[in-house]
Amino acid sequence: MVRKHLDYVSKFHISFRTGKTDLDTLVNRIFRWHGKPGNLDFGGRFGRDELFRLFEMEKVLCGDAALLKLDDLKLQAIESDLIAKGENAPDNVNDSGLVVDRYGRVEKYALCKRPAIGSNPIHERLAERDEIIFDAYWTRFSSQFRGVSPLSVAINTVQDIHEAFEFNLIKAKMHALFGVAVFRDANGSNGNFGGAAGATRETTSATSTATGTSFDLNPRAVNLIDLNSGDDVKILESGTPSTQFVEASYLFIQIAMLALDIPVTSFDSRRSSFAARIADLNEYEVSVDYKRTKNRYVRQAYSDWVLEEIWNDASTPWPLKSVAARNGMQLRDVQEEIEWIPSGSPWLDKYSQLQGDQLGIDIYLDNPIDAARRRGSDVFANIDKIAQVRKYAEAAGVPPPVQSGATPAATDDEPELPENDAGKEGKKENEE
Repeated sequence: MVRKHLDYVSKFHISFRTGKTDLDTLVNRIFRWHGKPGNLDFGGRFGRDELFRLFEMEKVLCGDAALLKLDDLKLQAIESDLIAKGENAPDNVNDSGLVVDRYGRVEKYALCKRPAIGSNPIHERLAERDEIIFDAYWTRFSSQFRGVSPLSVAINTVQDIHEAFEFNLIKAKMHALFGVAVFRDANGSNGNFGGAAGATRETTSATSTATGTSFDLNPRAVNLIDLNSGDDVKILESGTPSTQFVEASYLFIQIAMLALDIPVTSFDSRRSSFAARIADLNEYEVSVDYKRTKNRYVRQAYSDWVLEEIWNDASTPWPLKSVAARNGMQLRDVQEEIEWIPSGSPWLDKYSQLQGDQLGIDIYLDNPIDAARRRGSDVFANIDKIAQVRKYAEAAGVPPPVQSGATPAATDDEPELPENDAGKEGKKENEE
């Protein structure tokens, strides 16, 4: 459930296109370079996409998360519980681990480290607001300092589902363990099991007691049971889990998934039609938009910081300041040209959806830029790549591919009409 949420809201790609070739090339190279684990992450483990995916997961599970900006252009991820009023914290730190002014605005974050012994975090340092990229899931206005996990409304439901699965699994195992039932007719049976009175087969170990017949099934041998008249043996068939339990489980799973607005068709697509899946996806896109917007702001804060650090660092190998000045742009101009585009939604029926996009574009209800972005693509990048491929194909002497649905080119030659009376009359009218 959380992983599906992350697939839709945490993955973005950068778009920087000003039409100034040297500046576009430089900025895109900077973020390609900085997106690698060794250049971005303090620990050198996570690339940009993975780091921001974990950042979103921390927000979903714990309510909020933070990224600490370091001097060497790296980020250090701060887990939610390490922003706290730890041991030896200054008096001006509140119970939420923050230093706020009298209007409730955050001025500093109290960062902690985990203790070697015990569970209480130990205060490490106070980080200024400008040093931190912070985001949370909010439910209140000014009276809330820390985020609340959206999964909090589903904790009890998920726990109940888990326990119900465990109990039904145990029940199925019990039915498999005690799988043989012996029915005895008290009036018609002589009290023995396995033939004549007191007789047993070698392949079974059977005894007769005052309360009834008992026998031990040897799993390494074929057990033959010889019954008297009126006795019966049946194999127990387990109806676990019952169809009622399965249906109820789907309802509870659907309620739990709604904590993240995820439709139940994402859990099991076999239970719905293709049209229902499309409708669910469209509704989910509306619900997920503000979560993507939150993450877009986080990415924008990250890219603004990276560009500002490179702009002000005279020792950097990236000539951002001089290239931007040559093109008449300041730092703020460069920062505002960056756009973070979400990965979009997957194709469910590519051909049909492409036809719908094409129809919307033809009647001016859509455009190629937004249609491409809905699928996590960039129409300008696609055009550049197509031009590159066509140029290479032309140099190699490969003819361009025939476009599907293309109409043949018009010619100046008049088509020949059939040589019959109707054709002659039509030709004569055309000549006149």
